[in-house]
Amino acid sequence: MAKSSKFFYGWWIVFALMIVSGTALALVISTFNIYLNPFTHAVGISATQFALCSTIINITVMLFSPKVGKIMQSHTKKTLLVFLTGFCLSYAAFAFAHNLLSLYIVAALFGFFSTGMTFIPPNILVNRWFVEKKGLAMSISLSGSAFFGMALSPYITYCIQKINYQFAYQSIAAMMFVGGVLLIMFLIKESPEQLGLKALGEGQTQTPASQQNALKLVHLDPKTLKRKPFFWSMLAAQFLVGAVGGGIVLQLPVYLQNTFGMQQAAQFLVITLGVMIFAKVFLGWLFDKVGLLKTTTFIALCILMTCIPFMFVTSSQMYILGLVGVLFWGVGNCIGTVAPAVIASKTYGGEHYGEVYGICLRFQTLGIAAGVPAISMIATATGSFTMVWIISSILTVLLLAFYLLGLKGSQQFRTRGTSTYSSSTELPFENVMAIDQKI
Repeated sequence: MAKSSKFFYGWWIVFALMIVSGTALALVISTFNIYLNPFTHAVGISATQFALCSTIINITVMLFSPKVGKIMQSHTKKTLLVFLTGFCLSYAAFAFAHNLLSLYIVAALFGFFSTGMTFIPPNILVNRWFVEKKGLAMSISLSGSAFFGMALSPYITYCIQKINYQFAYQSIAAMMFVGGVLLIMFLIKESPEQLGLKALGEGQTQTPASQQNALKLVHLDPKTLKRKPFFWSMLAAQFLVGAVGGGIVLQLPVYLQNTFGMQQAAQFLVITLGVMIFAKVFLGWLFDKVGLLKTTTFIALCILMTCIPFMFVTSSQMYILGLVGVLFWGVGNCIGTVAPAVIASKTYGGEHYGEVYGICLRFQTLGIAAGVPAISMIATATGSFTMVWIISSILTVLLLAFYLLGLKGSQQFRTRGTSTYSSSTELPFENVMAIDQKI
């Protein structure tokens, strides 16, 4: 049955998610602003008006992510196909937006359908298919965003220069739809039970030692979670993840261009994306190997090692400090992708996972919506990015503190049960202490 094949089928799920969700993430985040100049010139709007699309997308995700997560939890494959269709159609529709109103309507639709295409599918499916190596599987499924960001950026640029930006929108939408439908229809299975399998590592905790090390999760429904202080600490961390991570991601190209020039900035960004591909996989392995607390601390330190060198850059000649910053940001950038996904999957049980993760994603996108304009305003008001890096460092320390408090506070509610665990159930003190090493 589950042991008849040496290659676990769940890795095919991870491969499909890496392509489908990775492409979606690249189109929503890393390549979206490539269209800014040609689009604004063709339609006759300002760069600020086009940039508002990102805010609309984030607000839409914030509003609908808990509901979408709940629906996808119950009807994963059908919902994924519906959202893939809507995502591709709305992306192609940008080619037909010829005024500000139509642009914002398309952006809202694109944001809604991106909710069910980016972070939620990997979280739900990996959580079902993996008990062991969950961090590695989650990180691989999300690593496609960096790879496809690097692959699609030159393609979009080529289309804009040689054909037009409308062709880029439409051709990418068509390719993604065909590829996505094939992968979802033929590779993705909603659960291991559909193939007569068990999740990787499930049912393999027979010895006392393995039982003690087994991953324990918080099996509380969303209403009960909202009454727990540890959950609000986790949500505060999630908000700061969006504010710090999203703010730096979207403003870093501006900082690098202003400081080092266009050509050097482009080289730095390629280096960051290259590091990120390997960093995502490495961090997934690290989460499984040393636990949530130590790995999250390591990522936070990498963000600090991004901000601190940038604080002292005063001219384009300080190439080494800039290189150090972008190298560490290749790892620190994972605070907004791998870290929240893995932390959630190793904290909350599967029964209500879609809705719970949707709530977490809501706070992260709220952080992005607040952090991106705030960082831009600080840079404009002070005339430099120095204060941006100082504030980002402070918020990173707060982010780590909230995560540590939340993870520590969650321990008394962790159990191996699924649906039988009630809000009044607490683990004995000796069992709580035994979880410390695993977290």
